[in-house]
Amino acid sequence: MNAVPCALCGYDAPGEDCPHCGHAPVGRGLGRAYSRNVRAVLDGALAVPRGFGLLMTTRGIKRWLIPPVVLTSLVFLALFIVIMGWVDGVVEHWIEASKQELPTDAGWWADSLITLLEWGGTTFTARTVGFVAVVVTSSLVALYTFSVAYEAIAGPFLDEIQGKLEEGWFGHNPRNRIQRPTELPVERCVKLTVFAGIPTVILGFAWLLTSGPIAWVLLALAPGSFVVAAVREREYGVWLRWVAKVESATLWVSIKASLLALLILALFFPLKFFFPPFGVILFFAIAGFSTAITLLDIPFSRRLWSFRDRLRFVFGNALPMTAFGLVSSLVFLIPVIGPIVMVPAASIGGLWLVCRLDKSGLRAR
Repeated sequence: MNAVPCALCGYDAPGEDCPHCGHAPVGRGLGRAYSRNVRAVLDGALAVPRGFGLLMTTRGIKRWLIPPVVLTSLVFLALFIVIMGWVDGVVEHWIEASKQELPTDAGWWADSLITLLEWGGTTFTARTVGFVAVVVTSSLVALYTFSVAYEAIAGPFLDEIQGKLEEGWFGHNPRNRIQRPTELPVERCVKLTVFAGIPTVILGFAWLLTSGPIAWVLLALAPGSFVVAAVREREYGVWLRWVAKVESATLWVSIKASLLALLILALFFPLKFFFPPFGVILFFAIAGFSTAITLLDIPFSRRLWSFRDRLRFVFGNALPMTAFGLVSSLVFLIPVIGPIVMVPAASIGGLWLVCRLDKSGLRAR
């Protein structure tokens, strides 16, 4: 990753002129890059609302959010089924143990009948209590883990959304012009991926519900539909290998950024307890800054920024980054609905903010 970022769009532009944006994008509010001033901080605070507005008013991008919502819901449904199967197994084991304790002497038929009735009622109660407990526990867990799974699954789709927005802002998708190795339309690639993904999901469900050698066979067959699709349509195979290469190349950089954000939070967490109430305020500001580092992963990865470039950018724009992260965190706290709204709004708003903030410092090498 040796990109020399354009001061405006952020894509690799070693010369004075940028071949991607021409320093004259048509997007709203992208005509000028701001640096360290009050306007930049205000942009950071307004990035999430701006992202939500762009999501609602830009045609052809909202449908990209349907697959990650559906896939995330299916993942949690599968986990619920697995947990319910485990609870049923525990109840069945308890029932079998109860049967063995029933009296078998014919002279005790009256006591046996009473015990059987009591056992039947207890079994019904156990199943009902187990079901209710699983539903309540799963709901509480899902409230705060749904966002993590949704954000992970939505990543590739948010990347396509950002590409559509940049196509409207710059007249083309710069990342595709720089890196994409095939002319196969994105829509065609997505359709093939969805069709190939359906058998993979079905086999994944079957793997969760089975055990033994059969489960491992199902797991080995899961990616087979993608292999078949890549063989039948060669250009799709080229695109799939490119996506895997790009994702693997940027994964380590993204992991390092996430680890840095986690380290910052861990180091400053004691502020909440030792220096109230200012420590709490300072901690939330630091948490917002850390959140911004992870939320901007997609626009950074699209521009092939190194870990060092990412750090220079976020620390050079610390106040706008903090404002952006704080607003995102506040929306994120709303269970289920918050992540569904915040993740795409923050992703789009983060892209807008990256284009708004000055990047000329990254060109000085």
